[in-house]
Amino acid sequence: MSTPSKFNLTISVVIPVHNDPKNIRLCLGALGNSNYLRYEIIVVDDASVDNTYFEVQNFPAKIVRLSKKRGPAYARNRGAELASGEVIFFVDADVLVYPDTLSKIADTFKNSIGVDAIMGSYDDCPRDKSFISQYKNLFHHYVHQVSNKNACTFWSGCGAIRRSVFLQLGGFSESYARPSIEDIELGYRLKANHRNILLMKDLQVKHLKRWTFWGLIKTDVIDRGIPWTKLMLRDKVIPNDLNARFSQRICVILSYFFIFLLGFFAIFSRQFLFIPFLLLSTIIIINHQLYRFFAQKRNLIFAAKVVPFHVLYYFYSGLSFLFGVFAYSLSKRSIR
Repeated sequence: MSTPSKFNLTISVVIPVHNDPKNIRLCLGALGNSNYLRYEIIVVDDASVDNTYFEVQNFPAKIVRLSKKRGPAYARNRGAELASGEVIFFVDADVLVYPDTLSKIADTFKNSIGVDAIMGSYDDCPRDKSFISQYKNLFHHYVHQVSNKNACTFWSGCGAIRRSVFLQLGGFSESYARPSIEDIELGYRLKANHRNILLMKDLQVKHLKRWTFWGLIKTDVIDRGIPWTKLMLRDKVIPNDLNARFSQRICVILSYFFIFLLGFFAIFSRQFLFIPFLLLSTIIIINHQLYRFFAQKRNLIFAAKVVPFHVLYYFYSGLSFLFGVFAYSLSKRSIR
């Protein structure tokens, strides 16, 4: 455990929550173990209908209770309005910080004067042990670990920003009424205003969420993929980083050829089935470091099981882009 930071800076931790009493209890308990003491906690209860609000009352936190469910973007903005710290640290209710998380944030803002915002990643030990949860969280961890430290966007699952900068930019866009890309959109505005975002690869938190197959598809397509495509088209910015790297775009194309040719040759010309598997081999070669990572963190069987899920990921990412282009075109026409 690192020693407490001596930097005299107050951090306002803002946590939106909706119907999640178990995880918010664990989240707040983890914050209570922080070795950095200059912080406040602001929890915004987004109109929970269970005992979430009463669970929060057991902890030394300010709590705002919304009368109508408005989504995490709105909730975070209301929490930020009450923040008194020089830095606002946004964290999700299903996330556990480590004892030195706040110290790392404070020290980074102290030693990096030009940094306006920082973000971290999930660690490589997600709480839920199901394959889908392990795959999704480890994939997220890997992507952040190999991405450019000069980040192109922001992440609200574990992200801190100078309060003055956050307020100057108007906070999160409240047009996102459910969990979506409100953090990515804020990151785009940060970059458009020449603000610096640092991806801290050693700033890691533990994710508690249990992912399901259909929940993963819904999140990646409806909540992330389609709106992110619309955002990229709106701002004419397609970053060569994170999930949008050029190599990943190539893999999307290869996955479509693989699936189409696999079906075609399986029906009409089985002697040519080696062709789609050559394409699959190309996808595996391009992503060999990712699969090696899965094998090292878990085992070879786990890594092998990841491959079809990863191809599926490329497939529905392509669909997300197409649907996003279509939705963006319709929105442009409606404006006219």
